[in-house]
Amino acid sequence: MDATSPADLPAADEALLLRAGRTAWLAETGRYTQVRIQAATARRDTTRDADGSEGAVVRLVWAGADPAGTFLDGRPAAVHFTRNGDGTWTRT
Repeated sequence: MDATSPADLPAADEALLLRAGRTAWLAETGRYTQVRIQAATARRDTTRDADGSEGAVVRLVWAGADPAGTFLDGRPAAVHFTRNGDGTWTRT
């Protein structure tokens, strides 16, 4: 994933967003079992540039068993964030 999109966020923001994105996604998958994040990147959300707000997207590849017990890996997901005026990030 890193090879297809070069880093474009400050290292501190990238690390913070990766932690926040992983945490948010694990909360989203609460009804799944055996959940693990296989890969993740945090990059600027260039689709947000038009409205003037600064955004970021954490793209994840994850694995887990659904409520029926079917285990699948390589599942894609995205968690979006917006930068606040004080420099913090909020999930959107």
